[in-house]
Amino acid sequence: MPEQVSHLIEALEASDVSAINGIVALANILHKRGLLSSAEASAMYQSMSLPLGLARNAENLAVQELQLNLDRLFAHVVAPD
Repeated sequence: MPEQVSHLIEALEASDVSAINGIVALANILHKRGLLSSAEASAMYQSMSLPLGLARNAENLAVQELQLNLDRLFAHVVAPD
């Protein structure tokens, strides 16, 4: 049973990263095409970061790593060309 739980956790983590990468990639495409403003991209970033910044998640290293990844990815979306 513990191995099944471990596999489930790994699958959920992979799914989260996959979803985040897809959302940020789409935001980047839309931004480059002029269909998403920097302010809108920033709003997306804030919305996605909000649950990661909750007090109950503050000490969770996996959540902190996820936030750093989100920071890096969105930095490329709103970076000057």
